[in-house]
Amino acid sequence: MGSGCPRTRAAGLALLAWLLWLVPFAAQARPPCELDRAAGSPELRRCLQIEQGIQANLDGHLDRADAIWTQLIAEDSRDPVPRLWQVDTALWRLVLNEGETASDDLILAQTDAVIRLANAALKNRGDDAEALYRKGTSLIQRARLNGVRGHYLAAARDGERGRELLERALVLRPDDTEIKYPLGLYSYYVSVAPRILKWVSWLWFVPKGDRALGLAYLQDVERSEGAHATDASFILTNIHTYHAPLDLTAALQSSRVLHARHPDNALFHSELIEVLVKIGLYDEAIEAALALESSHPEAAEAKVRPQLARILRAQAILLDGRADEAWAVLEPMDAETSELPSWGGAWLNLVRGQIHDARGDRSLALAEYRRVVKLKGVAYNRRAALIAEAGLETPFEPAAYRELPMISAGP
Repeated sequence: MGSGCPRTRAAGLALLAWLLWLVPFAAQARPPCELDRAAGSPELRRCLQIEQGIQANLDGHLDRADAIWTQLIAEDSRDPVPRLWQVDTALWRLVLNEGETASDDLILAQTDAVIRLANAALKNRGDDAEALYRKGTSLIQRARLNGVRGHYLAAARDGERGRELLERALVLRPDDTEIKYPLGLYSYYVSVAPRILKWVSWLWFVPKGDRALGLAYLQDVERSEGAHATDASFILTNIHTYHAPLDLTAALQSSRVLHARHPDNALFHSELIEVLVKIGLYDEAIEAALALESSHPEAAEAKVRPQLARILRAQAILLDGRADEAWAVLEPMDAETSELPSWGGAWLNLVRGQIHDARGDRSLALAEYRRVVKLKGVAYNRRAALIAEAGLETPFEPAAYRELPMISAGP
């Protein structure tokens, strides 16, 4: 026995799943089309369509991307590439708002199909690097979905199987940044998971991660000109923003570039506002938040981001020392009726509590913090809960605000 209580074990694996879920990742890509563009071949048309779909994903035009993948799958049902890209688009949707379950069946069906195709290829040749890569990536994608839905054992098992396959593929193609991207993600995020994952004796394995190696892989991908470069830049921006040692200057630089290149991507826009608030550029944060609030994102899942921007705007106003003005922004909002991500209510209650503290209404602040801590399921947000727990102990004071890392992931 000696394995710890079930609640603690579940919490540890839930956090690992949540850490991996923070990031979308492109499932299957090739460098920009290198075919003879004058030839007008079917291969060139397919390659260009994939490029267009990748760009649509990054620009936040997820419906357009889906239309491309659906067409390519219809043209060749045995081609795993558009199936994997369709999963990638679905993951972008769920990162925007993981409370939506409409894409779950698609993710499971398409990863199963890719795994079957990869198994057939590996049966003929066990050292097929491409098949190893496709199967390993599909397993990790499926692990992320199972993890966020609470199927922790299945998630952990698939994640480790996927890692092993990707490592085999990288031995065969050591300079391939396609392989380094999902492997770097997994290696980094498993390594920074809580120590609980290192000692729960009921697991028949220990998830294997390497922070330094994961970062090195992600940096290699960011420097490449492949289809994963933007994705890696987004991941590294998140690491700089939330993980120790924080590097908000680097996060600000890269988040500005991402937003400038993809102004319609509500996720990139939202993350830029977060960094601006954290680094103390409140006027710019307010301006960026107002721009997102007035936008009309194309993807249904992205429509929750404008109201999240309103909460961030109120937070910037509060930290700038204008608590009454911040309250005027948030007072009309209600977690039940506002269009927010599944976990957005946690941030609404948290910032409302901080405003109450700043205005001297301690009892109202405590009530808001308790609401954040008591949330369950997809409504629960660990970052918000940690801050709320601190607020229960010590009243929030804007002048004493100091940004702390969410994850103690230092060297």
